[in-house]
Amino acid sequence: MITDKKTSMVCVRNVHKSFGELRVLNGMSFDVMRGEVLAIIGPSGSGKSTMLRCLNFLEEHDEGEILIEGEPLGYRVLQDQTRIRQTEKEIARLRANVGMVFQSFNLFPHRSVRDNITMAPISVKNVSKDEAENRAEILLEKVGLLEKIDEFPSRLSGGQQQRVAIARALAMEPKVMLFDEVTSALDPELVGEVLSVMQQLAEEGMTMVIVTHEMQFAHDVSNSLMFIDDGNIVEQGAPKDILHDPSSPRLKEFLFRFRT
Repeated sequence: MITDKKTSMVCVRNVHKSFGELRVLNGMSFDVMRGEVLAIIGPSGSGKSTMLRCLNFLEEHDEGEILIEGEPLGYRVLQDQTRIRQTEKEIARLRANVGMVFQSFNLFPHRSVRDNITMAPISVKNVSKDEAENRAEILLEKVGLLEKIDEFPSRLSGGQQQRVAIARALAMEPKVMLFDEVTSALDPELVGEVLSVMQQLAEEGMTMVIVTHEMQFAHDVSNSLMFIDDGNIVEQGAPKDILHDPSSPRLKEFLFRFRT
């Protein structure tokens, strides 16, 4: 994995998020450096997916600041801590830098694989059809599915659909890729084909934030591992330290329950 520790690609500072009276994120702060892979683990309902969705403003955070390559996303925070919401145009421009792949594939069922990948670059980034289709072919070859370019999602396995979803996100040429439990809906024998694509991206230096229950994958691929519980960062550090020598009782309990 290629890691440049000089540049923070994702900067999260004191981010809070509530849904009504339910507090989901409690002042979370962390950085993801350019080329780094951050894996996030934790129990269900701990705030992992909410944090990920805040990173591309699919969820609006209530307090704090999120910056992508130094640019604030969603809100500008003034010196007196007043937050000014960005225009939709600004948000769309910055969000285009953050690709996201979900647990459910979210492919358009009535569109071919080719169309699923080319639609956003053409409509959002004004890429020519020829350029978008050329890029789609390159990306499908990358994920091992070039021969499926004219198929429809219903003709693909779950693992194939998820690889198309990854190619679709990459077609926007994002600076950061977010993965939200992307293998949890797959049959066990299909998980490996998706993880291998993600591992390849990591080796190529893509900045990635991954919410996962695949502990071995998190250990092998990530530069940094974060354990979240009840909207708080309980531990963060090198994967081997977090997984093999946890310091907090809560993480020890989580890993024990996960392994048994």
